[in-house]
Amino acid sequence: MTINNRGLFGQPILPYIDYRSYAGADVFLDLTFLDHTGTPQTPTSATYQLDDMTNATNMIPQTTFTPTQSTYTLQIPGSQLPMTHSWQGSQVCQFTLSAVLPDTSTVLSIVILELCAIQQPSSSGAFEF
Repeated sequence: MTINNRGLFGQPILPYIDYRSYAGADVFLDLTFLDHTGTPQTPTSATYQLDDMTNATNMIPQTTFTPTQSTYTLQIPGSQLPMTHSWQGSQVCQFTLSAVLPDTSTVLSIVILELCAIQQPSSSGAFEF
């Protein structure tokens, strides 16, 4: 879910993309790689990592992948997106992407991903996060 209508609710427009997802659910990020003139480019390599900013913990170490074209959908498996602490209702994560373009320039992008807990009934009948 993309949160892009913050201004309608009296909240500031953020200088970065802000996503929300349930913990443990796959996340799909649609990436488009452009050079400084706005021309689509296919990177020669790209790396990403995911950090839990709420708890100051690295969730996904630096991972390298090779996009096959200038537009690419990156899937992050839900198994890599658990809550750091099961008692928290949500946690704010930072997704950092770095890509090297054919002209050897490097582009950097940061996305904020808020993971939200899903309540689960326990064996005692009470709800747990």
